[in-house]
Amino acid sequence: MTLIAYLIGIISGVAATVQASFNSEIRSRFRSPYITAAINFVVALTLIAAVMLITEHSLALPVADILRYPPWIWMGGVCGATIVMAGILCLPVLGSARNMMLLCFGQIMAGLLIDHFGLFDAPVTKMSLMRALGAVLEIVGIAFISVEKGGKNDGRMSSKVLLFVIFDIFTGFVAAAQVAINGTLGVVADSPVRATLISMCGALITMTVICCLITLIGGKNAAFDGRKAPEKRVRFTPFLLSGGVMALVVVGGNAVTGPLLGTGMVTMMNLFGMMAAGLAVDATGFLGISKKPVTMRKLLGMALMLAGTAMISF
Repeated sequence: MTLIAYLIGIISGVAATVQASFNSEIRSRFRSPYITAAINFVVALTLIAAVMLITEHSLALPVADILRYPPWIWMGGVCGATIVMAGILCLPVLGSARNMMLLCFGQIMAGLLIDHFGLFDAPVTKMSLMRALGAVLEIVGIAFISVEKGGKNDGRMSSKVLLFVIFDIFTGFVAAAQVAINGTLGVVADSPVRATLISMCGALITMTVICCLITLIGGKNAAFDGRKAPEKRVRFTPFLLSGGVMALVVVGGNAVTGPLLGTGMVTMMNLFGMMAAGLAVDATGFLGISKKPVTMRKLLGMALMLAGTAMISF
């Protein structure tokens, strides 16, 4: 069962990377990152509701049991919406490589802290020298994979950029917190399927509120890129479901593996899957993305990440 949990953790990371590629294409059609995110959550919520109806023949949730916990038990969906918003806001300012580095750094640090202190009722795994060294190897491996030669990753940062750096690291903490929260919610609700349903409901509500606020403050076209709505009506195709399917794999997979492996370990497996999928996307030019060669430096980075994950698991 533990081996299967490790595999699910990696698959969740792969799904996160593939989801970003799908969403980039979907966004080009709708000309709106906010609408793209909302579509993701609508699709994921519909699918998980269908799964729950098939497996449990009901959409009933143990609300009374969940209400005995602090309010943070409901925050998994808000965390998901925050992660999406961070990608929208930080990526153009920080660039892809720096954005990935800071986000991963925040996830690794938060995952280890959550495990050490048992935050969000996560299983306690105390920090050790071996786990700390493993985290260092993970960060070095991510640097080897993410930082491009000649990339704009150095130099002084303005106060504006520094704020985005802090926000990006904070988002990494939020991503790790989502794993712990949804893991605990799955235990309380006695089903990771129920936990995923609640999380998706929260994410959709949060994104709907964000879209409404942006529209009220900035006008009817404020949610669109360049404040220009698509000139032609977007036709429905099965491809539009892809981002939501990947979102469901990410959230559902982490809800299953969180209580089994601990937040820190799930985070490491997610990151390993993300980086491996990222190399595959770069090598194949998936969905029209510019091809980038898989170099020895990147392969060394993957090896360091694998070694770091092994050290943290002991």
